[in-house]
Amino acid sequence: MIKTVDLEKKVREEENFDENAVLENKAPSIHILINKYLMEKNVPHTEIIRALNVERSHGYQILNGRRVPTRDQLIKICLFLGLDFDEVQRMLKTAKKEVLYARDMTDAKIIYSIEHDLGYEEACEFIWNK
Repeated sequence: MIKTVDLEKKVREEENFDENAVLENKAPSIHILINKYLMEKNVPHTEIIRALNVERSHGYQILNGRRVPTRDQLIKICLFLGLDFDEVQRMLKTAKKEVLYARDMTDAKIIYSIEHDLGYEEACEFIWNK
């Protein structure tokens, strides 16, 4: 598997399009990336499901790939895990969701929360007034 920047360079610069290079270097499914971060941060599945405030079965369906999280759910996962801006953007791109855009008020609040290390509860209150 090659890095995305290298694959992009290959696609942009090669004279002939290499379909196999793209097919062999697909992005992981979002649930795989979520579980990777959960393992790295040593966060049990039950904690993230509780933080998302979803039914247990719904949460496990997100974590095992049977359901794709909504954009807000994905952002909440990222905030809970304390991911940095680039990691959040990667998660959004992997899930085929809109990346954060500073000209959007909610997204600007999300970016602010990430860059100023607001805790999960504080960030959710600030962003969604919950």
